[in-house]
Formats: sequence, structure tokens, C-alpha cells
Amino acid sequence: MRNKRGDFTGVIYLVVSIAIFAIFLLIVGYIVPQITNPLVEKMGISPEINSSLHASSNVAEHTLPTVWLIVFGGLMLGLFATSFFIDAHPIFVPIFAFLLIVAVIIAIPISNAYEELRDNAILSGTADQQSIIGFIMVNLPLVAFIVGLLSLIITFAKPGQGGSTLG
Repeated sequence: MRNKRGDFTGVIYLVVSIAIFAIFLLIVGYIVPQITNPLVEKMGISPEINSSLHASSNVAEHTLPTVWLIVFGGLMLGLFATSFFIDAHPIFVPIFAFLLIVAVIIAIPISNAYEELRDNAILSGTADQQSIIGFIMVNLPLVAFIVGLLSLIITFAKPGQGGSTLG
């Protein structure tokens, strides 16, 4: 196996992944109660089925935002672990800084798009229930910058590197 260098695009992957998942959860959090509540009211076949429908609605409204937060934390930890194990020469700092700027620039329209969805009259109730997702998504450019900066520090400030890994 060849000596593979680390990939500095991890922050971009993180931003895009959590944004797609956040928008998906916003839509799912709206759709599931819209489907389950009329089913319970109109079809109410048995208490077991009604309980099952309420459970799926509860998962969509309360559990999935927690799963999003766990995924976000896991992606951040994975990014930091990857950053730690990347052997990079300090000459690559400008390239990483450029990619960090690109990640922040990508995060700005994604954050604005999420805000537009969140402020939509139809989705605003669901967005209010997913407050932690909304907070992170509204501040996504700042989150991308902080996570990217920490990744930059972890990658290039390891003791004992001395710039000897070029080559």
C-alpha cells in the first residue's frame, strides 16, 4: 500500500453531511405527524396500532434530533482523529487554510437555505421542536470555522513533527 496522505476536505464533508441530514430531519419531523395523526383519528383500528403510530411520531419529533446531534459529534470526533493521524508538512498550511475558507463559504448559503426553510410558516413549528439543530445550522459558518481551525491546529501542531514528513 502506498504512503497515503490525509485529506483536508473533511470540514467540507462535515458541513455538507450535517446540513443534508438537518434538512431531511426538518422535513421528516413535519411529515410524520401529518401522516400519523389523521391515521389515528380516522382509522383508529386498535389501541396497539394507535400506540405504534404515536411511537413513530414521537421518534420523528424527539429522537431524531438527538440522533442528528450524535452524528454531528461523531463526525467532529472523526475529523479530529483523522487530523491527528495526518502527517502533514507545515508547507500545506496555506492549502488547508484555503480549504477552510471554502468550507465557510459553502456553509453560508447552506445556513441561509436552512433559515429560509425554518422560517417557512409550514415548517416553523417543526423547527421550533428541533431547536439545537436550528441553532447549529444558523451558526453553521461559525461552526465550520471553529471546527476547521481546531482541525488545522490538531493537524499541524503535533509535537515531534518538525516538518520531516515531506517527501
